[in-house]
Amino acid sequence: MSLHPFIVVSVGSATDPLPYVQAVERAGGEALVMVPDGSAPVLPEQAKGILFCGGAAVHPSRFGQALDPNIRKAVDEPRDAMEWALMDQALERDLPILGICRGFQMINVYLGGTLTQNLAAEDWNDDHRPDLPRHGLAHSVQARGGVLGDIFGSAPFAVNSIHRQGIKSLAEGLAATVHTLDGLIEGYEAQDRHILAVQWHPEELVDQPAQARLFATLMARARGLEQATAS
Repeated sequence: MSLHPFIVVSVGSATDPLPYVQAVERAGGEALVMVPDGSAPVLPEQAKGILFCGGAAVHPSRFGQALDPNIRKAVDEPRDAMEWALMDQALERDLPILGICRGFQMINVYLGGTLTQNLAAEDWNDDHRPDLPRHGLAHSVQARGGVLGDIFGSAPFAVNSIHRQGIKSLAEGLAATVHTLDGLIEGYEAQDRHILAVQWHPEELVDQPAQARLFATLMARARGLEQATAS
């Protein structure tokens, strides 16, 4: 069994992978960055987990909507295609999956959920894309139950926030276990798969023990998969 589980880090061509790679390595994993290149993506055989990172928005056609003409946002259809294929392969192999920001939204859409394209047009209390550094704490969330509850505890905690879209309907088979204080879903987990996902950016907050535990959980699950396949 490898001491450093091999984790695929999925990003877009405009996304800096370094903070995600560093978070994986700090937790004891070995990272391989995958970027859409026009070819059919193949999940490496040695991969023991996958991290879907932040970046440009999932194209709304993936959840049955047209682009909202009232907002300016980047989309990345080549990345959508790559990550749909990676999800197919990851689920077929029952790999541990962690989704962050765009990854949190993408996994939900892949599994049949939908998104709100412009949270600012709705009546949520928090500013989800404030003018702050990437590590700046923007608002509070609270975990209730599940693996994310074990990681973060039950008390409200502050997170950063760099997104315009949010979850409108959660896909079947996912359980919402972290919300903003006014009810927006910011964390979920699968009921029958090794999937965890959060809306904020924990890779920018890994000096906080709870945020580091999120990546440690991915590594523990990856090592468990290695043990199972080796036995």
